[in-house]
Amino acid sequence: MPGGNNATRKWPVGDIAWLLAVLCAGLLARLLHIERQPFWLDEALTFQRIHLGTGGLIADSYANRHMPSYFLLLQLISQLDPASAILRIPSALFGALSVGMVFIIARRIGGRSAAIVAGLLMALSPLQVQYGQEARSYTLVTLLITIALWGLVRLAQNPARASLGIRHADFDWCGWTSYVFGTIGALDVLSDAAPWLIAANASLLMIWRSLRLEPSPDARAGFGRNWLLGSAIILACCVPFYGAILAASDGQILHKFDWIPPLSWQTLKVAAKSAYLMRMAAVVRFSVLPTAVPLLGLLVAMLGMVGLWRMRGRLEGRVLLLGFAVLPLLLLAISLVKSMVLPRYMLWSAAPFFVLAGIGAASLPRRIRPAVATVLLLACAVNLAPVYRLETKPRWDMAAATLAAQVQPGDTVFTGDPNAPTMLAVLQPKGAAPIGTTALVTPQLDVALARWKQGSRVWAVNGRSALGQPEGLDAFKDRITALGTPALQIPEGKEITILMFPAPAAAD
Repeated sequence: MPGGNNATRKWPVGDIAWLLAVLCAGLLARLLHIERQPFWLDEALTFQRIHLGTGGLIADSYANRHMPSYFLLLQLISQLDPASAILRIPSALFGALSVGMVFIIARRIGGRSAAIVAGLLMALSPLQVQYGQEARSYTLVTLLITIALWGLVRLAQNPARASLGIRHADFDWCGWTSYVFGTIGALDVLSDAAPWLIAANASLLMIWRSLRLEPSPDARAGFGRNWLLGSAIILACCVPFYGAILAASDGQILHKFDWIPPLSWQTLKVAAKSAYLMRMAAVVRFSVLPTAVPLLGLLVAMLGMVGLWRMRGRLEGRVLLLGFAVLPLLLLAISLVKSMVLPRYMLWSAAPFFVLAGIGAASLPRRIRPAVATVLLLACAVNLAPVYRLETKPRWDMAAATLAAQVQPGDTVFTGDPNAPTMLAVLQPKGAAPIGTTALVTPQLDVALARWKQGSRVWAVNGRSALGQPEGLDAFKDRITALGTPALQIPEGKEITILMFPAPAAAD
């Protein structure tokens, strides 16, 4: 297999050109229509957090189990322009750089053909593109973990060099530094990176065990010292921040994930299909959307299995396997107690999987590889197209515009979703007065009913802002039947409906 012995040689011009091509493809895919979908709840909370001031931002981040680092970055960027597209651009850039790292890892292990296929899969994965168009930190974590993964692969390819002392002229500074600081960066951006520590240390354990075959008796001891030093640096740079999260959450971290759907075969299939098999996920419904290329996921799965088979017995292959498998298996184990299976929580584990798929493609006969890469490119592009035209996030922007135009002083806006007032406030039309200054916005039905009886018109909004137990329109109408018959029913996209109930005197 190409790539292993030649990994340190200077790159040919052709490889550099392909790297730039997949980088551009990944960036274009993420920047295209980046402003089309409105914010959903997580992004709306990001918007609110970055406008709290630095102290408030840090406190609110820790209270909600988040590191403040990414939000501080967005706070700085928001000073240029608070528009949604500006706040999403860092995610697009980090996502595109992740594409480049996947290409580099795959080339190091499997050569140019593996790198092209792995890079294209990462560039055109619907889930990777979706989160590359969100004002959240998932793509930065993915980038940092791919940097750490590259370091681990490098260490696995030359364990003897990785065991040298840090003062030795041939000490692998690149491998150890990439692993240590990539891991620190990921952990200090988002706690979703914590399972990477398990995968990485399991990989380091295997590399350490492989040194028993080395003629030098000091190799294992040297590697162990470097491993312990790296671990100490990682813990020193991360433990204080995780202590702050624990202190702010009163130790009740798992109890704050009740909104995640219960573990089932359906949730497992949705997570696997969207994270690894090129399916597009709905944001507020735990489902995958229809695909334009039904067999693409099967093809990618087969390439991944072939790549895993091709890498059997090689340390680099075991590193990739652990990088891919530890995260979903850990989430599955935790979900036996508290459901934690979500596509975005599995996002970074797709990178090593796509590298394996690239290696599987590189095992095909040389004469058909260009045709396979071309077919894969076209299939991925067609498969990705619906991301840009389908409604994947509720149109709270349309609902906010409708209410801003029609509510009058003294009106009441009742929202079935308790987070809807946040959505309406964040997505209010530019230049329009906040709805809350004209009408009372409340998720409490008893308040809305009391004001209605006192002569207030009520605008009842059915729709959700995030995952959770859905309430259909019929059930919503049954819940507010005391308001009578709505005079208006206004659909706003697929997820939201606004009902207007005239005041009792006006109804009479």
